Amino acid sequence: MGNETQNRKDGPAPSGKRFWRRRGVRIASITLAAVLLLVVAPLAVILYPTLKSYPRSDFPAAASRLERNRQDLAHLRRLIEVDRSFSPAAQAAFTGSLDAIEQRAGDLDRAGLAMAAAKAVALADNGHTSVVGLVGGHSFNAVPIRLGWFAEGLFVIAATGDQSHLLGGEILEVNGRTTEAFVDALRPHFGGPANLAREFVPNIAISPELLHAAGLADSSQESAYLIRLKDGNVAQIPLLATPGAPEPLNAHVWPRRDFSPLSQTGRDAGWRHVLDDVTLPAYLTRPDANFWHHYPLPDLLYVQINRIRDATPEGLSQGLAKMLDEAEKKPIRNAVVDLRFNNGGNYELTADFSQRLPAILPPDGRLFVLTSANTFSAAISTAARLRHFGGTRTVLVGEPMGDRLQFWGEGGRTVLPNSKITIRYSTAYHDWEHGCSLSGIRTCFLLNYAYDVPAGPLQPDIPRSTSFADYAAGTDPAMTAVMQVLMVGPAD
Repeated sequence: MGNETQNRKDGPAPSGKRFWRRRGVRIASITLAAVLLLVVAPLAVILYPTLKSYPRSDFPAAASRLERNRQDLAHLRRLIEVDRSFSPAAQAAFTGSLDAIEQRAGDLDRAGLAMAAAKAVALADNGHTSVVGLVGGHSFNAVPIRLGWFAEGLFVIAATGDQSHLLGGEILEVNGRTTEAFVDALRPHFGGPANLAREFVPNIAISPELLHAAGLADSSQESAYLIRLKDGNVAQIPLLATPGAPEPLNAHVWPRRDFSPLSQTGRDAGWRHVLDDVTLPAYLTRPDANFWHHYPLPDLLYVQINRIRDATPEGLSQGLAKMLDEAEKKPIRNAVVDLRFNNGGNYELTADFSQRLPAILPPDGRLFVLTSANTFSAAISTAARLRHFGGTRTVLVGEPMGDRLQFWGEGGRTVLPNSKITIRYSTAYHDWEHGCSLSGIRTCFLLNYAYDVPAGPLQPDIPRSTSFADYAAGTDPAMTAVMQVLMVGPAD
């Protein structure tokens, strides 16, 4: 009755084709709505926390240091709105820490604010969640030496010409603190595992400005180093700092890059390096290449991947695929993947490589993965996939990697509006030991459901740390261990 009445009011009934067309549109609309409701809406709920941007801050021009720092702290307070690595207890501690910093905001110079912020951000205890750019020589002052960790301790590996007599010296104390006490004092400024915090210590140890801000120096312009010199004598060496480059950093600088004497962008002429007159081992010859490879033996492929990022003119995944095409035409039985300088990037770029390389090796071949505390983020993902797809043929050699196998990554960066200090925040979870389960779909990085693997523990099967003596002689203990396994089998 209702339809008949309506038809009489509106005119004749629609033709059959028109009726079915309208009905089809109606059904399609209902289907689309259902898809949006059942698929897109839940996907948005899952993705939004991962893709959420850092909230914008809009402050008026500040007239004083106190006001500038308070504005920066107000911006920093919003970190816990986007960073998902903070537990509820850590969120409360972070808020309390910023409250305490604000009480002395007028007294903090840029270095003081940076180190105070680092200590607050580190309460997340997540390696990716951090203050970026705490590096002597880059927007913070630095003394004229550069340092590196070795099995015995901390050594001078580079210096300006007038301080070249310090090359090869072992740092015993910094401003009256033993090296280990100094490391312990800086530990609260870094989240993640202890070996990651230790890895970054050389960046701060060379900056009186940062040390003074952390309460580890009496002066912001000078530091004193107790050094055991190459001749065995021990001397207290005061060193004055020079200003760092004015541009703030928006990415981490990993001090292990200083292991190679090859010149770096931004490094003034006149620097000397402990390896200047030494024939370099292969792993130190191309530290700025995204990747490169050679064949130490006719049946051994060595590839060093230093960063998992694209470069021109050829992308990383394409370059690695081309290399494997070449290797398949050779009698390759074993391979080495050197990730010791690799601080990560986009693990999708090595996904095919990490699955294909084990596949081209024979069943009795070996796949060696070289790691260090500089092996971080997507480099850990790559190591995990190589272990998984290589199975028992995969042998990890070197030092423990620079993060736990469960960590928060992705996210992005925000810059404090006045000091221009960069903060790294994290929004998606990774588990490269067990893999992400469906129960973690609201926290795990969504692409991990396509790419992650339950790799199991990834501690080195053959632990090797480089001694300073080996380093200064131009030898590579990790590769020596690889060659020993290939020639005579594993050492007891």
